[in-house]
Amino acid sequence: MSTEPTRRSLHQAPTAAEISQLHQEHARKVSDRAETAGRSILRMFGKKAFGVPGTLLGAVQIPETRTRFTRLGEWHFWWQAHLLDCAIDASLRAHREMDSATATTWFETAQAILRGIHTRNLGSWTNSYFDDMAWLALASGRLNALAEILNGRGLIQAQDAGRDLFVALSKGATTDLGGGMFWSTQKDFKNTPATAPAALAFARGAQVGRASALLNWLDTKLWDAERKVYLDGIKIRQDSEELESALYSYNQGPVLSALLEVAEAGGELNFEVNQRISDILDGIEQHFTATFEVSAVERVKVLSTHGDGDGGLFSGILARYLAQVALSEQVAEEARSRAGALVVQSADILWEGRREFDPDLPLNEYGIDVREVRGEPTVLFSTDIVRHASETLGVGTPVQLSSQLQGWMLLESAARVLAASA
Repeated sequence: MSTEPTRRSLHQAPTAAEISQLHQEHARKVSDRAETAGRSILRMFGKKAFGVPGTLLGAVQIPETRTRFTRLGEWHFWWQAHLLDCAIDASLRAHREMDSATATTWFETAQAILRGIHTRNLGSWTNSYFDDMAWLALASGRLNALAEILNGRGLIQAQDAGRDLFVALSKGATTDLGGGMFWSTQKDFKNTPATAPAALAFARGAQVGRASALLNWLDTKLWDAERKVYLDGIKIRQDSEELESALYSYNQGPVLSALLEVAEAGGELNFEVNQRISDILDGIEQHFTATFEVSAVERVKVLSTHGDGDGGLFSGILARYLAQVALSEQVAEEARSRAGALVVQSADILWEGRREFDPDLPLNEYGIDVREVRGEPTVLFSTDIVRHASETLGVGTPVQLSSQLQGWMLLESAARVLAASA
């Protein structure tokens, strides 16, 4: 009689212990990928603001082909707010994994980015766009909270930023058009890109009544119940209003988060929150996803991406708040599962389509293989999630910060989701 151990049948389901081990391995891999993404961005795009020591910003593109005059005139304020958010994500991830040294390093990086924004914005925390200011208010609030977690006290500079930004935001939330937030200080356009992150900022800033009013305005004016999506906005003409019905993926994200935080704080909303979250997920799956063909028999649903420019951030922002839905005990399990799957699958597919290289490889050596990585790997992400970076990032063509931040955001969001289930 053979003494060889019985082999598991190819059709036998894995045990609970094996599934748990696979989840843990996946979580570790995605955490490492997020760290690599963040370090790659700092290595390729990181620079001082006007050369001032102790500051950090992300270059708009590499290589830099724009004239100095153009560079000075183009100030991507909200991209830098999301760079700050990503550094905070990285610090929180390291803290979650009890890596205090890495958590501190990323916290210091986040402080340098906040100083960089203030310096590049000529010593001011505010500008003419209420959506920009809402994004920075959210990031500076998270940085202050991170300081409390790591050091037991808040961060004065983040508090200063928040104070000025909330004063400015309050001036954009008026009764014109029945409520909502203006997009800019020109006050001729109220839209979801400004109203949604402002609602979330007010909710986190203990102004729940104002946050609720903004969400109710969005529901009345810009919620498309048939397509289950928030529309773009309403322009104020001389004698009329003009609906801008464009659909943007990132508009849905901060609404999801604001709904959760307002509901948790007991805010008064004109609709049932869990049903609306489920409806928004329906709309996201219908309008803002693509199908990736893993093999002839396997297909997965992923978040669509939107090239570079501002659109390069859209799906990363959406993923950040889908992760919050996936982790919220307020949300029905089915909706949590749908949100989490979209985030994790998108992060996995985007990673598989990356370009990985060693920027310090001595290319003048005879017989060098440019695909070799001898030191720390650097990654670049595709601007199209269903196509490899080798197809979308042409040789010599500038790569923009926005699409690379999106990859980092996706990986940090997936790391959060997987850490909770590992």
